[in-house]
Amino acid sequence: MKKSIAASILAIVVGVAFISCDANTQGGPGMMGGGTGWGTGAFRSNGERIYFTATSDRGTAITYKGGPSESGWMMMRGQLACVSCHGPDGRGGKHSMGMMQVMDAKDIRWKVLQPEFNAEKFRLAVVKGQDPDGTQLKQDMPRWNIGKDDLTDLIAFLKTLH
Repeated sequence: MKKSIAASILAIVVGVAFISCDANTQGGPGMMGGGTGWGTGAFRSNGERIYFTATSDRGTAITYKGGPSESGWMMMRGQLACVSCHGPDGRGGKHSMGMMQVMDAKDIRWKVLQPEFNAEKFRLAVVKGQDPDGTQLKQDMPRWNIGKDDLTDLIAFLKTLH
């Protein structure tokens, strides 16, 4: 119970950090409208950067359609990224997006996704919104436009979450 409360508090802190980031601050390559205020070297890997900012060190676009915010931006100009729903530790859980919608985000730590997901099934979930059994995920899971190399980096980061 205490871990759940601590995780919730951490998720709120990270959420506030994203909401308070100004869309006009300097960001890295691929950031829509300037992105968040994360500085160079803030992340240990490209996969971690993708998870927290939906941007790539490569300068490749990572965009989406559908989900909680069609435009890619949440309230107060915070940018939607994996962390927005799945939390800083990847454990997901039930939470509110603003006051408009309650979501139940899946635990996406790689060790939990196994053996149901492999790299291809994960790609289908992220890009096409398809569960490993072929059914469609709920519409609150955005369908991401992400390249193969960036997706590989993201999976490598998910493998580090414990």
